[in-house]
Amino acid sequence: MTIRGIMQSTAKYFILIRAAQDIVNKAKEIGVDNIKTLVDAGRSITDIYLESCSPEKKVQKKREAHTLLEAGITPEELWKEVIRRMPELEPIMKGKDDYIRAEMKKIEAFIKGE
Repeated sequence: MTIRGIMQSTAKYFILIRAAQDIVNKAKEIGVDNIKTLVDAGRSITDIYLESCSPEKKVQKKREAHTLLEAGITPEELWKEVIRRMPELEPIMKGKDDYIRAEMKKIEAFIKGE
């Protein structure tokens, strides 16, 4: 691997862990029990979060999401890192593939401004 490749890989990993930690911090703030209740009820955590954001915070989150995309980080990579950092979320989301896909679509729509 070249120096440039190493630098790109390091930058990608830094962006990934920063985004994952941001999600973990928000999940801890919400609380695992509340997340379980929302997921079991089919309520969108993404919608709830975005409704509570100021316009400035939404711009910041959109910029951060674009950075993830530009770095080539997939939702699956981000999700694996979140679970690695907060394994108690894994049983909540197990078998909830449709819910996870719906959340990913909402995030994509947010990024695209839809």
